[in-house]
Amino acid sequence: MPNRTVLAAIVVAALLAALVSVVLATRGGGDATAALRAVPYPKAIPAPATLGRDQAGTAVQVPRAGRPAIVTFLFANCPDVCPLVAQEISQALDDAGPAADGIDVVAISVDPKGDDRASVDRFLKGHRLTGRMRYIVGTRAELAPMWKAWQVEAQPSGDITKSVHTARVVLVDREGRQLAAYPGGIPFSPEDLAADIRTLTG
Repeated sequence: MPNRTVLAAIVVAALLAALVSVVLATRGGGDATAALRAVPYPKAIPAPATLGRDQAGTAVQVPRAGRPAIVTFLFANCPDVCPLVAQEISQALDDAGPAADGIDVVAISVDPKGDDRASVDRFLKGHRLTGRMRYIVGTRAELAPMWKAWQVEAQPSGDITKSVHTARVVLVDREGRQLAAYPGGIPFSPEDLAADIRTLTG
């Protein structure tokens, strides 16, 4: 009889352990990746510590401790993809509601010569991102290490309306890890990004 009691206890403990494992798997073990709608990375990777200055000369840091972030790569005189990405982010911030206040939105310039203060100010204003997106600018020597750290290819040209670059919108969690991304060259749903903002800030 005592043996049956011990056996029953072992079975119950095993069932409880299995239940806990299922719950953790369902929740992604506390990792928000499973709940994100963006394309997940095979494995979360640290976001490179990035420090630069915006068009007004104010310091910009990403990631910041305890703050999730959206990081993208733009140039203000872009005629097609960059305006689309900016508009999608702008709409997503609207759709996310109060959660939008809990996430940093940072653009890193891929056009050192063309992204002067006037161009960036005009770009941000045109997409309703003034005060909602920080835009890092600089010389090629300052920006190129950032492109490399974020695994972005950028080939600015002499024409300020042309810059061949990786179009990507990266999602970074509170722990400063890159979890997923939207390929900026393909239109994505602002509703999906808004849901991801709520997940990252929740």
